[in-house]
Parts: sequence; C-alpha cells; structure tokens
Amino acid sequence: MGMFNNMDVGGGLSDFWAYIREPRPHRWAVWGVALALTWLVFTGVEKYLIPYEAPKEQIIYFENWTADRSAQDIRADWVARARETTLHNAQKRAEYQRFADSLGIEYDSEEADRVTRETLGEEAAAAAKKKPEPVQIRSTLAERAARGARPKAAD
Repeated sequence: MGMFNNMDVGGGLSDFWAYIREPRPHRWAVWGVALALTWLVFTGVEKYLIPYEAPKEQIIYFENWTADRSAQDIRADWVARARETTLHNAQKRAEYQRFADSLGIEYDSEEADRVTRETLGEEAAAAAKKKPEPVQIRSTLAERAARGARPKAAD
C-alpha cells in the first residue's frame, strides 16, 4: 500500500524533460509520426465510430389562407378546432376517470363534462366517454379455423 505514498512528480517531469531534450538522430521524425498517428486515430474515431449527420434542411409548411377570407370562415375554423380540442380533452378525461375508478380515487369531472355536452352535444359527449374497443392483434384458434386454410402461393 505504500507504493504511492512517496510520489515525486517534479522528479518525473524533470526526467521526462531531460529525455526529450537529448539530441537523438530521428527525434523530429518520430515526433511527427507519433502526432500524425494520434491525429489519424482520433479523426477515425470521430468520423466512423461516432457518426454525426448534419441536420438536413427541411421546409415546414403552414396553412395559408386567401386574403379575401371572410370573418365567418375564420370563426368557423376556430370553432372546428375548438370542437376537436374539446373532443380530445373529453376522451383523455374519460381515460383518467376510468383509471381513477380502478384505483379507487375520487375524480370529479362534472363541470368539464357539462362544458363538453354544451360544446359537442349529448351524442358526441357520450361517445367520447365510451371506452374504446381493445385492438385485437392476434386471432383465436377458432377464428383461424373458421376462415379455413390459406390458399397456397403460386410458385
């Protein structure tokens, strides 16, 4: 454990400096090769092991309207977007309500449901609260048997 107790950093640096200063016949060529190899390795790592792609230029389009658009058209667009947002919020609120019910937490959304009914109407509000049908990814064995055998592909 006493290996690093008596470190002499100054002595090590002075030995290194004395070694570098000694006149050797190919000292500058060796330094050049060492620096070139170091640069080559770091450049290769940077370029090929850590690839970086510059972001491509992209054009982001936005909706343009004609200059002769009427106030009624503008208001109709606002109302349509507000209805879409209200419907989305009602669906998310219904999901949170089902989650809270499953955990036994009291979650009151009566005020928000009233606004949804006023905005979208009774049918749309009820449809937003309805639980969506689960997506069936796999078919059952009975369903596959009812469909029959697959037709063989022509070779």
